[in-house]
Amino acid sequence: MGLVNNDAMLDYIHETKSAALHIFNDRKRITEGFVKAFCAKDYRRLLLVASGTSYNSCLTSKHFAEAVLQIPVSLSTSYDYAHYNTLFNTDDFAITVTQEGESTNTIDALKTMKSHGIANCVITEVMPNTCTATADFRVDLDCGREFFGPKTKGYVCSVLTIYMCVLEAALKLGRISESQYQTYCDDCQATLEHLDSVVESADQWIELNKEDLFACERAYVIGNGPNVGTALEGALKSLETVRYFYFSFEAEEFLHGPLASVKTDVRTFIIAPHDQTYDRLKTLYEAMKEQNEHVFIVGNIDQTDNHICNASFLDKPYMNVFEYIVPFQLLAYRTFKGKGIDLNVREYPRIGNAVATKAKELER
Repeated sequence: MGLVNNDAMLDYIHETKSAALHIFNDRKRITEGFVKAFCAKDYRRLLLVASGTSYNSCLTSKHFAEAVLQIPVSLSTSYDYAHYNTLFNTDDFAITVTQEGESTNTIDALKTMKSHGIANCVITEVMPNTCTATADFRVDLDCGREFFGPKTKGYVCSVLTIYMCVLEAALKLGRISESQYQTYCDDCQATLEHLDSVVESADQWIELNKEDLFACERAYVIGNGPNVGTALEGALKSLETVRYFYFSFEAEEFLHGPLASVKTDVRTFIIAPHDQTYDRLKTLYEAMKEQNEHVFIVGNIDQTDNHICNASFLDKPYMNVFEYIVPFQLLAYRTFKGKGIDLNVREYPRIGNAVATKAKELER
């Protein structure tokens, strides 16, 4: 494996806006194969199957997919689907997601689908890879190769590609109206065009709090609805780079037990979009902050408080997931750099060879 460029993560964060807008503008071509296959039969359930960051992108996408397709959407990790699933229904359609296309578990999941006659596709990069060769067909993850372990633009673009697939299919099937389709498109485009502003504002928030944030060795990231996936991915970025304990929970599940473990040295990050849970999450933030100085909230809060990451989020329903992940991606980068961590130094350097997760190594 080649050496990691420790600054590449920031480059990819800054590339996200242009990569995502390219996918959005080219959505008709990118989703054409999916729309044709999915609309050819009355599928009763959509399966989203992936591992790691790709799985998180599926979790984030679930609510939007159900809202527009109006069918159940089920999630599974690739390993679980390949080795433990016993229910196979040909009325299911499966989307697998793998950025590099060499995940051994996703390859096995696709082989299992094929053996049981489950229609499927893989969302993966445009370059030839093993998953493309195994799946029924490929949907292009057209964001460019990302040679950095903890994926950033790939996560956003995976969510976006799933969104565009289900949105275009829903329109074709008549499950949403032309006006609903246009509203979703307008909201999505506006949100993606706003990403550079979110990066800038999030960077200022981190700078204001860097002494506290860089000292973090244990944290919780919590959110609700689609932003449960944001919390999971946000925590994973720091687990992969800062290499301390960052955990994620649905906010209500956090209150059912994990809250008791928040001691004075624990940081808590609350994702609070302006939806039905906003008032409750804002109240939680205020109550916790009275008792712990290391509590932060990410959302449009009209207060003067350095612990509030108010990046003037557009906060469009379903589309705000593209905004709310940005502070956590940037936080992971700034923190591991602030701590002087070299990602080329690994605690378990031989695990990759002992327990392989990639079918083949990508060329650097």
